[in-house]
Amino acid sequence: MAASISRSSDEDRTRFSRLIIVIIDELTQILRDLLHSEISPTQICNRVKQMNYLQKLRPNQIVALNDANVRGYQEFDTTLLYTLLRNVCRNIQPPSRNWGVSKMPSQNEVTVGDDIERVRIIRNKICGHIAEAAIPETEFKEYWSIIFDICTRMQALLKNDYVKRLQDAKECTIDTDTENKYIELMKRLAQEDKTTRDIIQGTLVAKINLFKELSPRYKETIIVATTLKLAH
Repeated sequence: MAASISRSSDEDRTRFSRLIIVIIDELTQILRDLLHSEISPTQICNRVKQMNYLQKLRPNQIVALNDANVRGYQEFDTTLLYTLLRNVCRNIQPPSRNWGVSKMPSQNEVTVGDDIERVRIIRNKICGHIAEAAIPETEFKEYWSIIFDICTRMQALLKNDYVKRLQDAKECTIDTDTENKYIELMKRLAQEDKTTRDIIQGTLVAKINLFKELSPRYKETIIVATTLKLAH
């Protein structure tokens, strides 16, 4: 019984590692290819500046943006790619519902924006498993089916053989060193995401507190200005 549990646990960890490999190596590459189909790496920095979006990016994202002229999009991670595809690319067909939703798009929601959302949601959900670094077979199959459909649609759109690469990722042997490498990489990405959320949350709280502090004065200013206007 103990051996059976151990074997099941090892298989869950391998499945988890396989999903991480696909997310980092394949799904992220699809987003890179999508961005490249919309904007050349030599033009991306100027486009972001033209749309007044540069100040909304983190310092490390700005560095990647400036390096794109030489290095292309290879240093762009999922978070930066999603941000640019959502906010800078004019020709991306938006999701059927909205950007940033928490629920996975339904099977009949198949715009490019829907698939971008699927990639984001899958990545975030797998990050949620990072503490145990394991995933049961049924959940793995659900994710794999969604990823297969994404690859099929993106292959038709971008003319790259994503389905073959996905199949190779499913069949390849994963040793312990590879498992550990990708799990540690996903842990680092998850921590970076948490740090970003904390920064955004802190900024929002600061703005809300500032508004609360200034709000009474603002109201007094409006009252005085209105009184003076009426007096005249």
